[in-house]
Amino acid sequence: MRGLRPGALLILGLSAACLLATGAGSALAVFNAGSASGANTITAGMWAYYLHNNPTPPTANTTAQYNLSMTPTAPTATTLYRYDTNNANVAGRGITRNNPPSPGLLTAFRYVNWRTPALASAFTLGTTVTVDIWSETNTALANRTGSLIVYLRDYNPTAGTYVEIANNTRTATYPAGLTWYETPIQVTVPAGTTLASGHMLEVKIEAPTATAQNNMVVAYDTQTYPSVARLR
Repeated sequence: MRGLRPGALLILGLSAACLLATGAGSALAVFNAGSASGANTITAGMWAYYLHNNPTPPTANTTAQYNLSMTPTAPTATTLYRYDTNNANVAGRGITRNNPPSPGLLTAFRYVNWRTPALASAFTLGTTVTVDIWSETNTALANRTGSLIVYLRDYNPTAGTYVEIANNTRTATYPAGLTWYETPIQVTVPAGTTLASGHMLEVKIEAPTATAQNNMVVAYDTQTYPSVARLR
């Protein structure tokens, strides 16, 4: 598994100052148990969704897929495959920089998105949603500035419409090129934000040209890189 280095954990702030180090965390527990991945603890009763590829679990390289799923099922795959053989030339999913980024962007290779299953009942988000995504810059150069923006959107599958809830951009220096870093991106959500029954929460990630020196790559849906969205 390329780029994995065991080591101490460095806490990422919301500035460009630092990144979480590359140690592999334990699998996250969802809903009814407590566990931790790096510095990010999942507590009993917390709502969290793992980010998956299509198909899941991954068994081979695939072309770039969109409208991917996120579910409470922990990843079982042990190999990180190429998730976009028609775009990036490295394992994981490449995200080509875009200027400006946009929640409605539909240009191929410039975003990746996941949706929860349709909600069985209305669901109120926490005031902070954290998308804990493994990422790297798509270059062998060291100390490059990488940047990802996370959009949260309320998707109504019946109408095929979206409402943006909130977003946040994370910009930081990646000490080593082509090396995976656990990258929590915290999005502040307006208090009381509630998704209606039947709706889906979408997590959408892009790479802003203005703040990313190189295209970005993200990893998910493996035991080593269990990227997850913690909703409350």
